[in-house]
Amino acid sequence: MVSLSPAAKGQLHILLALNALYVGFGMIMGVVNGGMPTIMRSQGLSLASAGWLYLLFLPFGLTFLWAPLIDRLRRRSGDMSLIVTMQLLAVATLLLVAGAAERPQWQLFCLGMLASLAIATMDLALDALAVQRVDAAWRPAASGSKLAALSFGAMLGGGVFVALFERVGWQTAFVLLAVVLAALLLPICLLPRAPQAHAAQARPASLPALFRQPAARRRIALLSLTCCVIFPLAGLGRLMLLDLGVSIERIGWIIGTLGPLSMLLASLLAIALMKRCGLLASMRLFVGLALLALCAIGTGLTLHQPTAAMLGTLLLGAGVGGIYVTLASMILGWSSGSQPATDYAAYYGIGRFASTLATIAAANLIGPIRGQA
Repeated sequence: MVSLSPAAKGQLHILLALNALYVGFGMIMGVVNGGMPTIMRSQGLSLASAGWLYLLFLPFGLTFLWAPLIDRLRRRSGDMSLIVTMQLLAVATLLLVAGAAERPQWQLFCLGMLASLAIATMDLALDALAVQRVDAAWRPAASGSKLAALSFGAMLGGGVFVALFERVGWQTAFVLLAVVLAALLLPICLLPRAPQAHAAQARPASLPALFRQPAARRRIALLSLTCCVIFPLAGLGRLMLLDLGVSIERIGWIIGTLGPLSMLLASLLAIALMKRCGLLASMRLFVGLALLALCAIGTGLTLHQPTAAMLGTLLLGAGVGGIYVTLASMILGWSSGSQPATDYAAYYGIGRFASTLATIAAANLIGPIRGQA
């Protein structure tokens, strides 16, 4: 047997705790991104109206606005109390959603926004914990395993959730989602607490402090541009498959499960590539894969070939996954300062916010261009 050092065991424990919650985060992202829009579209909602459901992504892109507050709360209350509180708030909100199937759509939307806000804030505090407690040598493994966890969660939320929704019904689907989120808290609750730094020794967290750095401004601009390209393409592929006659159950089982699986495999490949070839070479390879996938999707839509479009959607997931891993590894290093939640949220969140607006705009443009309601 291979004997691990205490430090390695500690890092593995940290990765287990982090990734358990990343699975839950991926589930919610899967429901928002591939679950509810697909379900509502199958029930007759127009492509443009279904696109507005992507507003539920806004909290994930706006966390940089309250990230300085999260840094300050973390210094006072410790690493994990905020994580646990926000996760439990998301669980409670999902239980409310489970019993609100007959409520007006605006009330359901508000509950969905509250759940997104809670899970996005939990993820922000979790990322700050990762920045501070994952050693530099473990960052490629951390970013790769994070995508694997997110992919598995997305497989559950965007695949199994969609495929079984009509069979189990609204209430059971959301109750099960809440129960799984609660269970995923156990590893983080067993994680030893790190010594807390004295709040007086650190400067208050500040978003303007990051923007005063020219290198940080360039990074944020490039990240935003990248997100505005990859996330709308990945998010709208499923809706286009419905218009090609692919059933919602087939989308759930094939795209909803094999898609995240392709991202999981891409994450493992990305870890090896980053160690062997470096970050930039890995990025170029996955960008090339994404471009190939777009060609397949375009061919499928133009020639009305669902198989080609589905294959392209799966390849696009792998390309986007590889790009995400390399970006996440970079962001972990860029954020390792005195305000990890603020820096991480700015690097990742601003790009996510811009990509949400781009996704909504794309959904509203595609329908009229293709002459659909």
